[in-house]
Amino acid sequence: PSGFILVPDFVSASEEAALVKLLLRKDAPILQKAHLKFSNTQQQEYGPQISDAMERVKNGSRVPIPKLCMALARRVAAEAEHRGFANSVKLVDAESAFLRVNHYYKAGGGYMHKHMDSTKTFGPIIACCSLLGDASMTFYDTRGNSYGMAKVHDMAEIQIPRRSLYFMTGSARNQWQHGIRKDQCQQERLSLTFRAVLEDAPTTTAMATAIQRKKRQLTGGIDSGHKKRPSPAITERLSKRPATSVTIKKQTKTS
Repeated sequence: PSGFILVPDFVSASEEAALVKLLLRKDAPILQKAHLKFSNTQQQEYGPQISDAMERVKNGSRVPIPKLCMALARRVAAEAEHRGFANSVKLVDAESAFLRVNHYYKAGGGYMHKHMDSTKTFGPIIACCSLLGDASMTFYDTRGNSYGMAKVHDMAEIQIPRRSLYFMTGSARNQWQHGIRKDQCQQERLSLTFRAVLEDAPTTTAMATAIQRKKRQLTGGIDSGHKKRPSPAITERLSKRPATSVTIKKQTKTS
């Protein structure tokens, strides 16, 4: 889709090894999220605290972005600026920089539900570095509808190579949903997704967040206050329709 840009070989082998050692250490701050049990995925979040309902938690606990990850974030922001993306500096701003780490830990089936990153909470640039393994991702043109069961008007599958960087901007960011089926992530994979939290993002309180998370744990990850997503099995069946194949050519930097 328009606005998707792939930068192969953005992360070096030595940088990858250092990031993996840091982020997969035994005492890494793993989040306890009930809905992740379906996806063979563990998450870490750094920067402003964001609730499961995609709200900035006022006076919430902030986990500092590790120095090694910030060094990568600065390179990502520089690449974004080089490509002319507006507000790329927000990806490393002390107040807005937000990093989510996804560890697809089970070889033979990592899963990410079909979704669109919140446009009310996060800025116009989504940047992701992929480590440890290759994967592919399916995009679903819902014409800007972020609801999980929104009508799909077109589909496209894109290869995500190991140690690459990709950007989602424009239509890829705001018009298409994206997701990873288990058959598209057959190897262990670590992804680092950099976003910027908007200044006018919706907010909530730490107490409300704790209560809502407890409810999700008691209901197996279903939040009765929000629209239900289809189960992973249903989503996989729906998403296995033939997809438009998209080939991404390596882009050469210009000085």
